[in-house]
Order: sequence, then structure tokens, then C-alpha cells
Amino acid sequence: MLTVVMLLLLPAVLAMAVYRLVQLPRDLLAGRRWFGRRHRVAAVLAAGGTYLVLAACTVWLLVALARHLATPPRTATELLSAASVAIGYPFVYLAYEWVHFYAVGPRARS
Repeated sequence: MLTVVMLLLLPAVLAMAVYRLVQLPRDLLAGRRWFGRRHRVAAVLAAGGTYLVLAACTVWLLVALARHLATPPRTATELLSAASVAIGYPFVYLAYEWVHFYAVGPRARS
């Protein structure tokens, strides 16, 4: 049951992840977001690490989906390996959002 739910959520989570991967650097460069003054180094390292992990997992997921669309899985083992990539992706996105909620904040209005 969990596998079915995760696979149904995959398109929405993928769209949200691509939006976040594009929008966060734009917001940081425009000054709309910032890293807090307390624990700034830890926040930058955590946010940068989760950003890179999410970007790598997004590329890995898109490559796996393209590969499995070109040659569909023929055995149950191949199907489970294809599903394992997609099942873990929402958890990676959830970890990314959790870290960025605490590490990156909106710019204070003055």
C-alpha cells in the first residue's frame, strides 16, 4: 500500500522539487531569502548538502524513469529496482524541506 501511495505522489513531489531547485538560488541571489546569523556555517553546510543531494536524486530519478520507459522491466526484480528509486524520492524531498525550513528564512522587512 505504501508503495502505491508513494508512486502516486511521485509526479507532484517531482514538480515541487524541480521548482525548489530552481527557485532557491534565485531567491538567495535576489536577497529574498537569507541564512540566519545563529549557526550560519552549519545552516549553509546543511542547506547546501541537502540541495546537492536533492539535485543528484532528481537527476538519478529522471535517468531511471527514462531508462525504464525506453526498456520496460521484464522481471519482478527489475520492477522492484525501478520502484525503489521512486519510493525513496519523497523522503529525500521531505528531508530537504525540513532542513530548509530551519536553515533558510525570508528576509526581514525593514
